[in-house]
Amino acid sequence: MAYAALTSAVCSLDLFLKCDHPLLNNLRRKEEILSLCKRIIAFQEFLTDYEKIKHRHEGLKLLEGKINEKTYQVEDIVDSKLRKYFLAKNANCRRKAYSVLFRRLQVAVEEMEFIRKEAMKIKGDKISTLKFYSKVSPATLVRSPSGQQKPVGFQDELEKIIDRLRHGPRELDIISIVGMAGIGKTTLAKRAYNDPLVVNRFEVRAWTTVSQEYREKDILFDFFYQVVPPTNEMNQESYEQAAYQVYDGLMNHPPKEIYEGSEDEIADRLKKSLKRKRFLIVVDDMWSTAAWDNMSRLFPDDENGSRVILTSRLIDVATYANPDRQPHQLNFLNNDEGWELLCQKLFGKRGCPSELEEIGRSIAEKCQGLPLAIVVVAGHLSKMSKTPDCWNTVAESVGSVVNREPGQCLDILALSYNYLPQHLKACFLYMGAFPEDFEIPVWKLIRLWIAEGFLNATVLMTVEEIADECLEDLIGRSLILAEKWSNGKLKTCKLHDIMRDFCLEEAKRQNFLHVLKHSLSVLSESEITALRRVSFNCSTIYASYSFRPTDRTVSVSRSILGFNISPSSIFSYIDFKLLRVLDITFQHFPQFPSEIMQLVNLRYLALATGSEFFPPVSQFWSLQTLILHVYSRDSTLPRDIWKMQNLRHLRVKPSIRLPCPIKEERNNSSVLNNLQILANIAHADCTKDVFSSTPNLKKLGICETVEYTYPVQIPWSDFLYTSENLWPYCSESVSALWSDCIRNLALLPQLEALKIVGLKPPVQVPKLALHLDALPENLKKLTLSFTYLPWESMSSLCRLPNLEVLKLKNYAFTGPKWEHVEEGFVSLKLLLIEVSDLEEWSASNDHFPCLEHLVLKSCLRLNSIPHDMGDIPTLQIIEVENSSQSAAFSAKEIQEEQQSFCNDTLEVRIERNFWRVNVVATP
Repeated sequence: MAYAALTSAVCSLDLFLKCDHPLLNNLRRKEEILSLCKRIIAFQEFLTDYEKIKHRHEGLKLLEGKINEKTYQVEDIVDSKLRKYFLAKNANCRRKAYSVLFRRLQVAVEEMEFIRKEAMKIKGDKISTLKFYSKVSPATLVRSPSGQQKPVGFQDELEKIIDRLRHGPRELDIISIVGMAGIGKTTLAKRAYNDPLVVNRFEVRAWTTVSQEYREKDILFDFFYQVVPPTNEMNQESYEQAAYQVYDGLMNHPPKEIYEGSEDEIADRLKKSLKRKRFLIVVDDMWSTAAWDNMSRLFPDDENGSRVILTSRLIDVATYANPDRQPHQLNFLNNDEGWELLCQKLFGKRGCPSELEEIGRSIAEKCQGLPLAIVVVAGHLSKMSKTPDCWNTVAESVGSVVNREPGQCLDILALSYNYLPQHLKACFLYMGAFPEDFEIPVWKLIRLWIAEGFLNATVLMTVEEIADECLEDLIGRSLILAEKWSNGKLKTCKLHDIMRDFCLEEAKRQNFLHVLKHSLSVLSESEITALRRVSFNCSTIYASYSFRPTDRTVSVSRSILGFNISPSSIFSYIDFKLLRVLDITFQHFPQFPSEIMQLVNLRYLALATGSEFFPPVSQFWSLQTLILHVYSRDSTLPRDIWKMQNLRHLRVKPSIRLPCPIKEERNNSSVLNNLQILANIAHADCTKDVFSSTPNLKKLGICETVEYTYPVQIPWSDFLYTSENLWPYCSESVSALWSDCIRNLALLPQLEALKIVGLKPPVQVPKLALHLDALPENLKKLTLSFTYLPWESMSSLCRLPNLEVLKLKNYAFTGPKWEHVEEGFVSLKLLLIEVSDLEEWSASNDHFPCLEHLVLKSCLRLNSIPHDMGDIPTLQIIEVENSSQSAAFSAKEIQEEQQSFCNDTLEVRIERNFWRVNVVATP
């Protein structure tokens, strides 16, 4: 991960320059750092080229070890010397630390440039580069699948594809099939290609596999011998034999009888051969739009029903080839189909012995519907004794079995990984840090990527925007699975288990990431100091002996992610001084760990503790994300939080007090220009000074303060209706605070999302209701919880012209009747009502002209959903969960009526766990 190491080093230097430390007031020093950054970035550009050519010469491969060693050294120099700089006790020590940093880094960068020159010299030598030919000849691909096994899965997609092949438009139609590696794209295309009804329809059929190493001349030759008939001098048998010899590398050039001339001339002959013929061409495993552009010029459109089937792992390539039609996206096999495929591969028509069926089904299920994984596991099982004990062994380690089969699953998955741009490789491998089947919150993943320094901002895009694009790219390449969406935005994602196993193997091989899964894992001194990233998926680990690295043997580890580990296991023997990511919110520390205060290079800190945050926090000079779960009385953040200029994301649970901004010498408050998210601050702290010091906030969470200690395990509903003396403010003061709070939101011009949690018991007129008209019009998302507003106040929200998402949770509005009497929500796309006493809801489709998604949860008293909601042209989904049966019934009625009008796009999801509502508090 040389590229990622250098990106992180540049990120550290960039943050160093932005921290505006007194030493950097010297312009010369800034220019020195900027110069080194440019030289490091130049070496990154070399790395991109090196990755493309290193396999072509053994000498280049030998340089890989030197490159990795030197790039990691650069990262270590930057992080270790900056740590010393910020822990220095006085200006003289800081100047000395800076001098060492610059000198050591300059030497390391010069050594990197020496390696680059050495590589360029090797590259420039006149050497015979490897030739890349397809390993599978087209003739093999066009034959029917071996054996007489019944095809499994994707029957609906197959029928749709065959229908497009046989019928459809007279114009040339490009049929795209997309999905992850091993999902069955090629198999499905082959089934359609060889279907008798399809074979008899086309005069010419041809198949070529493009793959990553696209060579136009090879593809032209491949097509040529399938499409252009042989000359009189050659019969078909010798014609194909010559083609096989070329593919097998036995001939450097095909005979002139097959083709001669330039590539453009050959392409022209091919196109003329296809002219006025109805053809079916399969272009398998397409990897780039440029390759498609070169190939598509071969296909004339004579409006005679010709077809092209294209398979790809990349959604953008598939949609580029035919932007007018959605690709056929292949999903995983269900459990029954997976078991059927495993049985076919192992037993054919004989069927599985009854004593193996239960464990066999378990094995198939653990392959999670990926056909390639099932086939590989079947191949492994075929070599074993067919006994329950042997099969149980395989069931316990399906992932490792798949990855032990060389040339099969692992190599096929590796193709997708190897094709990734350099900046995406680290992002993808990092996904392996999360536990198996873990739904990863998108916001968390992006924050971790940024903290690791995998991505850097540009002049035109923020680092968050770049991270969003990277995630979309990985999903488009079928490497990451999109899970939950809300209002068109992805909320969670995950890895297929087999893909995760590949991640872990590759990450471990490159010493990029180690996941500790077993409670009895033992770490030695060399392992502790060598692991660059550690993810704890176990409750306890042990060191082979007590070990605390000194400054001379400091661990190079940069990240600790703890998903299931006791607090003592982390700080009892681990002292990772160069950490930049520490995510351990899954554990609760009774006291704030003092060891953390030495980790001054932290960029991401997530912690749960029962005590206050230790001052001073400003020594965390590069901290970007701070997530705190603090359970203590009168919790207040340290005042020098306002000195953390690189802070971008501050999230605290539960509500916490925010100190007044620090006044500087010129009577100006310290401004956190980079802060974008501020979650769960007390409404008393929503002052002019605070908002003026956070001018670029995009998301804000406000909560009424609870000034008493409560046990962590007690749910909110147990203390919602406590006596008035537990709450800090009288009604008049609460109203004044809300008035100031809402009015001050005008100081946040970029605010898009606002969440308000009111924990005060309901009064005759909720004070917040008096101030809703002051909400800023730029809001796109509003979440209200425990606010007890009257439904009449909804008119204040209707006037928000840009509001797209409205979530009403936990009696946000109360009362039995909601009747729309004024203009509706002109831009609203998602409406959620969760835990409500609403009984009658009167509305028309005009009140929600753009609504796409309606969610009702724990609405026990709701009589029905307004019937006219079904007439909203944009409505796609109605979800009813743990609500009244009458509400669920009305949702089905709406769907049935729309179906009678030939509207099959409306989806209704109903979860009937009505018994769960017993745990919901009612007013």
